[in-house]
Amino acid sequence: MLFPEIETPALLIEQQVLLHNIEMMQRLADRHGVTLRPHIKTHKSIQIARMQLTPGACGIAVAKLSEAETMVRGGIHNIQIANQVVGASRVKRLLDLARLAQVSCSVDSPENVRELSEAFSTHGRTLSVLVEVDTGLHRCGLSDPEEIGKLCRLIDQCDGLQLAGIMTHAGHAYRASSAEEVAQIGRQEGEAMVNLAESLRREGFHVEQVSVGSTPTALHAAAVFGVTELRVGNYVFNDMIQVSLGVAAEDQCALSVLATVTSLPTNDRVVLDAGSKSLTTELGAHGNQRLTGFGKIIGTSARITRLSEEHGIIEGLDTRLRLGDRVRIIPNHACATVNLYDYAYIVDGESVRQQVPIDARGCVT
Repeated sequence: MLFPEIETPALLIEQQVLLHNIEMMQRLADRHGVTLRPHIKTHKSIQIARMQLTPGACGIAVAKLSEAETMVRGGIHNIQIANQVVGASRVKRLLDLARLAQVSCSVDSPENVRELSEAFSTHGRTLSVLVEVDTGLHRCGLSDPEEIGKLCRLIDQCDGLQLAGIMTHAGHAYRASSAEEVAQIGRQEGEAMVNLAESLRREGFHVEQVSVGSTPTALHAAAVFGVTELRVGNYVFNDMIQVSLGVAAEDQCALSVLATVTSLPTNDRVVLDAGSKSLTTELGAHGNQRLTGFGKIIGTSARITRLSEEHGIIEGLDTRLRLGDRVRIIPNHACATVNLYDYAYIVDGESVRQQVPIDARGCVT
């Protein structure tokens, strides 16, 4: 396919930037002697997951069971579900997955530990679990070391379960006001987890994995001696959130949305055919308030100021765009944008290399 034949809106992945981002994160992990476990919630693509595994990733992380099921069908068999699996129907699906692949999941409550134990022990199987630790995001996970110790003790006492280690996600780094604050949060993330792991080991627990993960903090948390696993997702594409935090430059953003100018109703208003159903209405993640507009148009200072479902509107700026012109938009949040598309085009400049399905698109259960 030739570039002009692509119908818009369309999801584009710049091939060389994608490969560079994959290589650089693997190098970071290798340099610090930690295993890399890419989180596929960002790209939801079997092919891109394989591209991450080839240079040395140990396996993948997913957010949802349905993502894991999709990846297993694609031949990927080392999967960490970086989430709690709660409820009889989901536990049954997890049990079915464990028959096909090496899987683990996170836990943060005694009730869930007992639920998983009953299911797996009844069927003569053993599930590896990681205790989720809250290092500042205040979403899931425990923060009290005593409560964490109690949960580890319960896991050790339960048939059908094996304590694999501890995990965290320092998503509060997205609220940082500077690159220095991001670095501080990353160091604190790594140090808190390593100190906790050492304390648990002194109590007699076998804590093999110390898993950390967020793209903004990766550089800093991975450098903390004692961290064993780096679990990151957004780095594969980057986006305007990462740019706003100083984590990536615009030319390190592999993902863009191709859109067409469909209306020029006034001298200071340009309308594109990409709206909230193509770009999402996100202005940040985990409280990030650093962005203005709904995406950055490559090659100009223009930002999209308003969205309706099928329209993106640029206001107050003479962009010299003409009817029918095409623009490429770096989305604010790559992960949420990818989930809106059935497939993406891997491109090299304006040359289309291939069309890639977004295999786990809509996998939210």
